Amino acid sequence: MSSHHQVIIAGSGLAALASAARLHELGVKDIAIYANGLGGTPYIAAINFVLPENPYGDSPELYAKDMLAAGYNIGNKELVHEMAANTLKGYELLCRWGVTFAHNEDGSIKLRHVSGHTYPRSLCQTTNLIGVEIEKVMLTRLAESGIEFHNKAQVVNLIKNDESGKIEGFTVIEDNHEPYNVYAPVVIASWGGVGNLLGTSTYPDDVKGNTLGMAKTAGASLVDLEFIEFEPMVMMSPEGAVGEPCPTAMLGEGGYLLNSDGERFLLRVRPQGEAGAPKSLINHEIWKQVAQGKGNSHGGVWVDLRHIDINILKAYPWFYNRLIQSGCDPKKELLEVGPMPHSFSGGIRVDKNYESDVKGLFAVGEACGGIHGACRCAGNAASQATLSGLLCAEGVMRTGELDRVINEREVIYHRDDSVREKYLGELQRVAGRSLGVYRNAQDLESALKFTHEVIESSQAAKDDLTSQTALAIHLIAKAALNRKESRGTHNRTDYPESSPDFEKEFIF
Repeated sequence: MSSHHQVIIAGSGLAALASAARLHELGVKDIAIYANGLGGTPYIAAINFVLPENPYGDSPELYAKDMLAAGYNIGNKELVHEMAANTLKGYELLCRWGVTFAHNEDGSIKLRHVSGHTYPRSLCQTTNLIGVEIEKVMLTRLAESGIEFHNKAQVVNLIKNDESGKIEGFTVIEDNHEPYNVYAPVVIASWGGVGNLLGTSTYPDDVKGNTLGMAKTAGASLVDLEFIEFEPMVMMSPEGAVGEPCPTAMLGEGGYLLNSDGERFLLRVRPQGEAGAPKSLINHEIWKQVAQGKGNSHGGVWVDLRHIDINILKAYPWFYNRLIQSGCDPKKELLEVGPMPHSFSGGIRVDKNYESDVKGLFAVGEACGGIHGACRCAGNAASQATLSGLLCAEGVMRTGELDRVINEREVIYHRDDSVREKYLGELQRVAGRSLGVYRNAQDLESALKFTHEVIESSQAAKDDLTSQTALAIHLIAKAALNRKESRGTHNRTDYPESSPDFEKEFIF
């Protein structure tokens, strides 16, 4: 069993859907999407676009400035400015495919002010998560347009032609059957970020993170791997609400962050208030409170929403309803929140066409790195997914060899469940211990040593998932060890805050 297409996409989140939608508009008809889930798309709460009717005097140039500032100026400036310049095109793409957004009573588009942005520019829904709207509408419309979907397919390896050096497809396991090869002259990686490499996180289960190892094995360069992003305000209790992010937009609605003394500690470093505070700043200041013994027992702090109008709280129904269902009333009690792995700013290094340095392999969304730098603005995951998908599709039309004939080859895939049982749990524990929000050289060197031993072992070679996972963690730990200063939500506890301001990226 095998299959041939013009374009194949690994993943079915927003970046994949945007890529497929734009490719279809540009005349590509033979597109197939292979995925084992929807990634983080159903959980998207906000998406940022600068629209002409923005009442605050916003502009694409200011949007790009905010992105670069949030990323400590480490992001690829060409990619950031190109993304910001096309923000209206991204909005219009979603609208053409049926996505709708919340409006105010006067008919204007509702804009929220979320973390890291100078002005309100975040679009949303108030009856459900905007990601649910995107998923529902675009999946249906794309399928009706002839896009082929394989919804129970796990991409396990990339196929590379050793003679040409080009990627020519990938190997998949569909619905737990035997692996088979899927061929195409254009392969788009849209498989998300580091996923569950670190254990407990806000990531869905279908994003595993081993894909970094898969891409590296195929010869792709990777960038900014140290920049795992930790969402600063994730619910840490009660049990039924653990892992639910408290939207940073709640600070824009008037919420307060408090320590055990009841102090609005963020005002010490940001006198203008909590609204729009960068996630990196929030994370760092939470850590200071915990280090000073002013945090909660879970390693976080508290957010106070009790004074916010109930109708505003209910306008975030996914969050409000989960709290109420867990026996927690935000109108009556403080909420225990703290940092948790949430997203990834690193990934495959791409050019302006979103093609990697391995020809034939493109990357979008969290699969590609170099855009956000050390940290991203809230809501930018969805914006980057949309815009990278759009720009990648246009790049494919400039550079892709859509009609190139590809010869079939033997399926190569290694699986050994006993190897997975032996190594995967320990790899996850090592990653969780060394690659958390606060890091030090001793733990990182220990992680490098252990992952190197796994990679070099004859046993790990018997199982691709294990070897890919070990390689992914090894590369992230190596990048984190190189980053000898705190940047974004990467905090080195063994270096002083006055460490040099390195505006550089590490490429592997």
